[in-house]
Amino acid sequence: MADGGARKGVLITLAVVAIALGGVFIYRAIASAPPGSTASLTKDVTVRCTDTGEEWTMSRGRLEQALYMRSGMIDPAEGLTNPETGTPTGFPTNISRDWDDVIERINAEKRVIMEQKNK
Repeated sequence: MADGGARKGVLITLAVVAIALGGVFIYRAIASAPPGSTASLTKDVTVRCTDTGEEWTMSRGRLEQALYMRSGMIDPAEGLTNPETGTPTGFPTNISRDWDDVIERINAEKRVIMEQKNK
């Protein structure tokens, strides 16, 4: 009988470990959503203007859309347009990826499109 109880204990322990590992894998898959994924683009980003200090919140997708809509290559020193002053001084405060990485990725995608147009 003791042998049956030990086997049951081992099975329960293995089940708990398997469930815990599954939870870790699911969390890591969601937390590290790739750029451009729905999970990534729906996250809120707080933008703060360096000239006025005003803040507003927008989705990451809207932030990236504003960058894609700019003509030519994007300068990482220029932020989003401040609605009060019209100057490009709005930068994310809680961005999950580095601002320069986002600009670099978008500029790389724009380069590919420009190269295809020139062919």
